[in-house]
Amino acid sequence: MNPIALGIVFGLPVGAAAGVFGFDNLALGVLLGAAVGLTIGVAADTIRRRRSRR
Repeated sequence: MNPIALGIVFGLPVGAAAGVFGFDNLALGVLLGAAVGLTIGVAADTIRRRRSRR
């Protein structure tokens, strides 16, 4: 499965929960969760591609 998609899928609910409970703003939490999930997904995808080239 695509690590970028997994990062976004797991980042959105975590960000939504953090946004509702931490910031009292759902949209801000979803935005932060998507950004963190996308960053983790891209990093995991890069590491996976580098290992497969060896």
